[in-house]
Amino acid sequence: MKRTVISWILFSFFFGCLLWAGLGEALRLKTNWGKKVDLSQKIVRGQVVGVRSYWNPEKTLIYTGVTVLVDEYLKGDGPSEITITVPGGTIGDKTQWVSDVPQFRVGDYEVILLEPSGQVTGGPDGIYLLNGEEGDRFLHWLRAYMAGDPKASKDGPVVTPRVLPKQGVTE
Repeated sequence: MKRTVISWILFSFFFGCLLWAGLGEALRLKTNWGKKVDLSQKIVRGQVVGVRSYWNPEKTLIYTGVTVLVDEYLKGDGPSEITITVPGGTIGDKTQWVSDVPQFRVGDYEVILLEPSGQVTGGPDGIYLLNGEEGDRFLHWLRAYMAGDPKASKDGPVVTPRVLPKQGVTE
């Protein structure tokens, strides 16, 4: 009897955790581009010129600094080069992977939405890789939306988040 009660409690706890995690993920996925733009303090268009992973002072966590050469501030302002810090990365044979963190590659040309904290708005969904006509359409939509054009849908373009291999440059 006691074993059954304990089993039921454990099952309920784990099921509740899974349900809670599922709801959190669903909320993130339902956020449209317009909402992300509205929540962003800064929006930059630029090229990733550096990705470097490093240890925190206690050598317990790895962070990755992403250097972006900014061509244009579409919202807000700031310097011509910024560094975005994201948790996780690889140093030597040690990798720390963190879910819902955007991934960057040197050479990518992107629009990046930034929260007041400096983190990417919407995690991996707050980056739009600018490639060809799709990139041009996104920039056109973004500028129209920010100008208040009623024809610019709050939903914005449909984008599949990028998933890159885990990366980092050793120090």
